[in-house]
Amino acid sequence: MTAWAQIQVEDHWSPYDYPKQIPEGTKYHIIQDGDTLWDLAARYLNDPLLWPQLYQANTYIKDPDLIYPGDPVFLDIGVVVTDESISDTTDDGDGTSGEFTEMEEFAEASEDDGDSVSDRSEETSFLDDSSEFVILPAGDRSDMECSTYLYPMGSRNEKLPFDFQVMGGENRTIRYYGTDDIIYLNKGQDFGVKAGQIYSLRRVLRPVTDPGKRFGGKFLGMAVDQVGRAKVLAVQGSSCTAIVIDGCSEAKIGDFLVPYEQEPIPLITELPVIDRYQGINVDDSGRIIISEDDVMSFGKGHLANVDLGIEENVAPGDLFVIFRDNPSNNNRAGIILPELYLGQAVALKTGPKSTVVKIIEGVTDIHVGDRVVPYTNAFSQSGGGSE
Repeated sequence: MTAWAQIQVEDHWSPYDYPKQIPEGTKYHIIQDGDTLWDLAARYLNDPLLWPQLYQANTYIKDPDLIYPGDPVFLDIGVVVTDESISDTTDDGDGTSGEFTEMEEFAEASEDDGDSVSDRSEETSFLDDSSEFVILPAGDRSDMECSTYLYPMGSRNEKLPFDFQVMGGENRTIRYYGTDDIIYLNKGQDFGVKAGQIYSLRRVLRPVTDPGKRFGGKFLGMAVDQVGRAKVLAVQGSSCTAIVIDGCSEAKIGDFLVPYEQEPIPLITELPVIDRYQGINVDDSGRIIISEDDVMSFGKGHLANVDLGIEENVAPGDLFVIFRDNPSNNNRAGIILPELYLGQAVALKTGPKSTVVKIIEGVTDIHVGDRVVPYTNAFSQSGGGSE
């Protein structure tokens, strides 16, 4: 359903605070049963890999894998640079694409469920020691599909909408299920599940609070881990049988499932050279709120989450400067020293209030609670100093 007119959205149940009116002249779609952002991008934008742009244009959606019938999806997005257009700009004139040909293995994989998310290639990563590159991927497939992310919530009492879950496995003597293990799920034909569908397996980990507060930091939401993928084999009325087709870690009872959508790997064109001793603009800064695997100290190549997201106009591929307040500051004496530069990170996938990032440079250990600022703001005119 699409239209080019002002309309009142029909009142309906949704866990989201969806827009109640469609502005005049806005192209939109009312979500139907079975819709996914992947499918909508394919239908209206002629490219399913543009679904993150739809997600970014509809900021009320908290999780791109969870959209609800009756909610509106605005279809107007900005100009999008595709892999094809990037390849065109690097064409050598003989039908080849120069250095970009080396990146073909990083092009979005087909929907063949045999492609394992654990496959990695290090040959053309910008984390290598090579000093010359043109266009390189910000991460790899496992970074996109095995990372932990923040599911934002208003309060601890808010009910999570993850009700499609693993209820057990064919082998009743084991508690964890790996690749090729059979699992049983609590929804089936009555809920629109069909044989052959592929789902992402995920797990709610723990509450996340603002690490900037020493005691009783503000509740931000729940950390959710991506566990792997499962393919539905057979469907009954209210249940179904599936097989784990690959995984980042083993699945277990209570893990939940959402429709699988392959996310494009962001590309970057350069890694800026930074004078680590210059002052950093702390305006509009955020913090690292989650480290992958909850490690205490981490550095180059590690994944983390920052509390800046779509609402702060962060997009995949954006760069961040990581810093820490100078421990020698003495606010009472009026001594405000330059911030300590720690490294850089690149945005892999964005949510409304947070972003999964990969550390691409680290000059010392980085910790949860360290501060980040978009590179585009980091060295502009700064108010300076600590918060």
